[in-house]
Amino acid sequence: MIPYKQLSLEDIFSDCKEKFENDKPKFLSLLESHIDIDEIIPISFRNHFYASTGRTRKYPLNALLWALILQRIFSIPTDTLLLTFLSYSKPLREFCGFTKVPDASKITRFKQDFVNDLQLVFDKLVDYTEPICQAIDSAKADMTIFDSSGIEAFVTENNPKYANRIIKQLKAYAKAKGYDKSYDPYKAAYKSMPSHASANSEIKQLYINGHFCYVYKFGIVTDGLGFVRHISLYNKDYMKSHPEIVVEKKSDSPDEDKCVHDSKLLISYIIL
Repeated sequence: MIPYKQLSLEDIFSDCKEKFENDKPKFLSLLESHIDIDEIIPISFRNHFYASTGRTRKYPLNALLWALILQRIFSIPTDTLLLTFLSYSKPLREFCGFTKVPDASKITRFKQDFVNDLQLVFDKLVDYTEPICQAIDSAKADMTIFDSSGIEAFVTENNPKYANRIIKQLKAYAKAKGYDKSYDPYKAAYKSMPSHASANSEIKQLYINGHFCYVYKFGIVTDGLGFVRHISLYNKDYMKSHPEIVVEKKSDSPDEDKCVHDSKLLISYIIL
């Protein structure tokens, strides 16, 4: 009789990590054998994607989804770089199911046209991974951790020269007026900077660890293991449904404003 050893989740994770770092083709085969992507695609998404448009789809839904999943796994920062990898890697291309690599505009349109369907896929993944989280550590899986953050946008206000120019002007102004050391040019810069980018009112000002930036704000909920359970984009529709959240500045302190703002966002999440 051949002895066998029952693999634990820790053993499987360690095996996947080793193959991810040292054997990419083997890692792809593990993904293919252990993840049934058809199971996590809602039928409504498939119907929407393949709805009659007068022409056939050149790129399969599964292929596009696998490409986006691999982009996250391999930490590929841009769609253009993702397509470069697909162009030069035959195993990666065949794994996704592409006979021809799409251009960057195709990926962009896919994410824009099917954003609500992609949200449903994420929700399905939450249900899919919850039993795994419970099996790893039920106590940590039952935790709920909330935080807010933002996705930096490509706008003029995010150029470091933008904030530095304002701070430099305020320092010169303070020196000319003979202000004492209690004057803080950084707080003054925060107060004088607009609350949103001039190009798009959805791009809000954020202050994190001494860094001024303009971002698309969002809230994220994870469990104690670090698995994402929910994401809310704080866009115009969200703010309209939560009038109690005021995004204007209330003080000269960016840290204080962020603390108050995050508290209100947390309350709105609890109400949901």
